[in-house]
Amino acid sequence: MNLARVDLSSRDVRVSEIPESVERELIGGKGIATKLLLSIPEKADPMSQENAIILAVGPVNPFRLSGASRMTAVFKSPLTGGYGESQCGGFAPHEMALTGIHCLMLEGRSERPVYLVVENGSVGIKCADHLWGLDAFETEEALRKDEGGEVIAIGQAGENLVRFACITHRRGRQFGRAGGGAVLGSKRVKAIVFKGDGESRVDREFEEFLDSQVISKLSALQKYGTPNIMWLVNKSKSLPSYYWERSEFDIESIDAEEMLRYFVRRNACFGCRVACGRISRTDKAEVEGPEYETLYAFGSLLGNHDLESIIEANELADRLGMDTISLGNAIGFAIRLSRLGKLDEALDFGEGNRYVELVRKVAFRKGIGDLLAEGVAGMEKLTGVEGVHVNGLEPPAYDPRGIFGMALAYATSPRGACHMRSCAYRPNLAGQLDRHSPEGQARLVKELEDFYAVVDSLVYCRFLTLPQIGMGWEDVARLLKIATGREYTTGQLKAIGHKIHSMSWEFNRREGVEYGKMPSVLFEYGLSRDDFERMLGEYRKLRE
Repeated sequence: MNLARVDLSSRDVRVSEIPESVERELIGGKGIATKLLLSIPEKADPMSQENAIILAVGPVNPFRLSGASRMTAVFKSPLTGGYGESQCGGFAPHEMALTGIHCLMLEGRSERPVYLVVENGSVGIKCADHLWGLDAFETEEALRKDEGGEVIAIGQAGENLVRFACITHRRGRQFGRAGGGAVLGSKRVKAIVFKGDGESRVDREFEEFLDSQVISKLSALQKYGTPNIMWLVNKSKSLPSYYWERSEFDIESIDAEEMLRYFVRRNACFGCRVACGRISRTDKAEVEGPEYETLYAFGSLLGNHDLESIIEANELADRLGMDTISLGNAIGFAIRLSRLGKLDEALDFGEGNRYVELVRKVAFRKGIGDLLAEGVAGMEKLTGVEGVHVNGLEPPAYDPRGIFGMALAYATSPRGACHMRSCAYRPNLAGQLDRHSPEGQARLVKELEDFYAVVDSLVYCRFLTLPQIGMGWEDVARLLKIATGREYTTGQLKAIGHKIHSMSWEFNRREGVEYGKMPSVLFEYGLSRDDFERMLGEYRKLRE
């Protein structure tokens, strides 16, 4: 594997080989990127030239294999001030794996807007004056025409340093969470083009294993996409609604069945037979989605039954480049502030078309949008009213008051309130553990965090590694043997996962971020502080 370090200030590019010992120890992807992040100056301003963003693939990404076109981004988050990471699918990850550059570390800051071209084991830096001011869709279209290859890009939200700006790919795939788009914007990097001339690898035996043992269990995901889980979460009274005032919603107007009215076609990442993507269309918009998290963020969380407005807000957020989870939470918090008389502008629940207008205001920091662009933690500091976040990251669509494992998962995730670092909601909702009990949650969360630290170093898809129905430790070891030729025992992989997770918290601690926090509103019913502290204490002992 090769690393390219790009100093945008001096335009110096250095390419080096990653030592085999580091590959063996940290695998790739998240593991190596996290080690690189630890080299940036302590307490660096996330929007300064001292911050870095590392884009990385792993050993499985050169394969034409279901779930294998994934890549990771690691950076100091402008939203949380701590460890930031996000993953993205589509076609760019596989393309990057074929370029000969497997880790791309961007440091410094360009004086003028630029885009990068990664190909043939090298990185070129080109002027992007003509692209600055375009949205992410327009930017990708222009560069695919001019350069070819696969493109990731920021929209105007990243240019304007919206703290939860994302990085967009193929009109619907994103490095969504923690503000990676703002980091690129602060460095004046508009886009990155990947042009790989390596050969795709194929392993038909493993693909057949996936077809028979994993993909065969994902029929509901293939038919409905991620919205399929909404009915189960809502039935369990764990669907955050009306900005965390309630935990259930009248979902019939926005659920997976209703979305079929707007369904156009399925969509897939490179080489993937799951094809979980769903293209939806209204008279005003066409978007890949909305995913379950967006239906929550612009639907139940805002008391919004208007599915067309959710689709339109989703498309605009993708185009301008913003994380819909953080954006929906910021709007929800603004509604609460308005009801408390803390805002000049009146906002309320159920105003679907108003939310579409707010998406644009946030991206361009116009009017009230300038406040929302700071994220819930920033809004909290500016208004003195407590919002709902964990270490600066707004929670996803699983209410921890009804899923105790998620309370612990939010508090121990390196990037803040996150469902993807452990996927603990699934075994809780499936009854593997009593979701209203602290019993066993610490061991479950710790095990899953370590497992997904390895998965994100491969870099591989969550949907093929879901708890209970997806690949497990032995399958991951088998895939690593195919990709690298190296033998790993389950015990060795668990130790590697623990090490990578610990490295991410090493970065957090030096930046002043500690785990174990939870907003007070999430203790108002269901979850008690005693139960939370018990889980946290058990977890700490397991991490010693």
